[in-house]
Amino acid sequence: MVKIRMAAAILLLAFFVPLAGCSSRSKGKNGEGDILTVNTAVACSGKLTGTTAVSGRLEALNSASVVPKMAGKVAGILVDVGSEVKEGDLMVNLDAADLAALVELYAAQLDKARNADLPAQKNQAELALANAEASFKTAEADFQRSKQLLEASVISRQQFEQYERQYVQAKAACEAARNSLDILVNATIPQTIRQCEAQLEKARADFGNSMIRAPISGIVTARNINPGEMASPTQPVVTLVNLDTVVVQANVSEDQVNYLRVGQEVKVKVSSVQDTPFSGTVTNIALAANTATKAFPVKIQIQNPQHVLKPGMFAEVLLNAREEEGVIIPREAVFSSDGGTFVWVVSSGSVSRREVTTGQSDGVNVVVRSGLTAGEEVAVTDVGSLKEGTRVAVQK
Repeated sequence: MVKIRMAAAILLLAFFVPLAGCSSRSKGKNGEGDILTVNTAVACSGKLTGTTAVSGRLEALNSASVVPKMAGKVAGILVDVGSEVKEGDLMVNLDAADLAALVELYAAQLDKARNADLPAQKNQAELALANAEASFKTAEADFQRSKQLLEASVISRQQFEQYERQYVQAKAACEAARNSLDILVNATIPQTIRQCEAQLEKARADFGNSMIRAPISGIVTARNINPGEMASPTQPVVTLVNLDTVVVQANVSEDQVNYLRVGQEVKVKVSSVQDTPFSGTVTNIALAANTATKAFPVKIQIQNPQHVLKPGMFAEVLLNAREEEGVIIPREAVFSSDGGTFVWVVSSGSVSRREVTTGQSDGVNVVVRSGLTAGEEVAVTDVGSLKEGTRVAVQK
C-alpha cells in the first residue's frame, strides 16, 4: 500500500513540474504581481554616419477591383486565382441571350430603314409631286386665259372666280407635294435611320457590358463569384494586380526630405526575398508633412520582372544621410503609439513610458534627439506587451 502511494505521488510530481516551466513570468515577492523578463540596452552618446533606413510596405503600382457594369447571372468564368491576363482579355461573361437577340433585331430594322423603305416611299412622293406640278401648270394656264377673257367681257366674274379658285388649289397642292417629298428625304427617313442606329448602338453596348474584360494586364489575386451566381455592379467579381512594378511608400523626416529628388535611384532592402538590396527610383515626394506623423511621404518604384516582390512585404529604403550626433539606442526599443514616438525606460525594476524625438537610423540603431539621456536603460524586447509600471527582470 505504501509503495502504491509513493508511485502516485511521483506521477503527480512529474505532471506538475513541466507546467511550472512554461511561463516566462515569475511571481514577485509577497504576491505583488508578475515580473516580465526583458532584454535591455543602455543609451550611449555617439554618432551615426553613412546611410539611414526608413521602413515601409510594398504595394502594387497598378491594381483593379473589377465590377460589372450591369447585373446578371454568371454564365462562365475564364480565370482563377493566379491566372495571368492581358488588358482586354475576357474574364467573366454574363447570361445575355436576350441582349444578343436585341442586337439582331435592331440591326435588321436599321437595314430595312436604309435599304427597303426609302426607294418606294421616295418614288411615291416624287410621282405625287409630278402630278401636282402638271395640274398646277394646267390650272395656271386656264387662270391666265380667264383673266384675258374677263377683260374682254367674254366670261362672267363668276366664271373667272372659278378658274382662280382652281388655280389657287392647284398651287397649294403642288407646294404640299413638294414639302412632303422634302420632309421624306431630309427629315423622316434620316430620323428613322438615326433612331435605328441609336437603338442598335445601345443594344451592342449592353451586350458588350455582359462580357467583363480585364482593364489592366496582371495576375488575378481574388475571384469572388462562381458560375450561376448573380453579379452586381456594387461588388467586385475579380481583383487584378500588376506585379511588373511595385512601389514602397516610406515616411522621411524633415532633415532627410531635402536630400531626395524625383528620379533619384535608391537602394531598397527586402530581407524576406534576398540580402542584396534592390534598385528603386524615387517617383513622388510630398510637398507637405503628414499632420499626424510629422513626416514626409515618399514613393519609390521598383521593377519586378520576376514577380519575386509581393504586395505587403516589409521593405527598408536605404538613404544617404549626413552624420548626426546624439544619444543612440537600438531601433527595436522605439515604438509608435497615439501619434507619438516612445521608449520604455527601465528603472528600479519597473518600466515607464517616455516620449522621445528620433533622428537618423542606420537600420540597427537610431539617434534620440530629445527625451532620453546617455546612461539610461531602455527595454528592447516585448515593447508591445509592456504597460506603465510593469515590473521587469533584466535578461542577463
